[in-house]
Amino acid sequence: MPFTAIFMYPNHEDTHFDDSYYVKTHMPLVEAIWKKYGLQGWKIAKLPTTLDGSRSEYLIMTTLDWYSEEGLQEALRDSASAQLHADIPNFTNKHPITLAGANL
Repeated sequence: MPFTAIFMYPNHEDTHFDDSYYVKTHMPLVEAIWKKYGLQGWKIAKLPTTLDGSRSEYLIMTTLDWYSEEGLQEALRDSASAQLHADIPNFTNKHPITLAGANL
């Protein structure tokens, strides 16, 4: 069953986020490590404000589409996935909130 994982990075006043590094370096690394486990694709949305114009709670939301939950779980167990976590300080000073679930 198709599965989705979401990574949401906080939008605090002290948040630093290097969009260029994230798009050009980090996400290709994610794809290189996780594609063999069934990562179908990903997309990034920058969400600095809510619909009423106020500061949003999250600045970046990245959606990863998977063929299955099992594939995602295998990817997370791969020792190479530690590289992804270690790369976070290269583009932000915040750790993401993560969500995952089956597509309806």
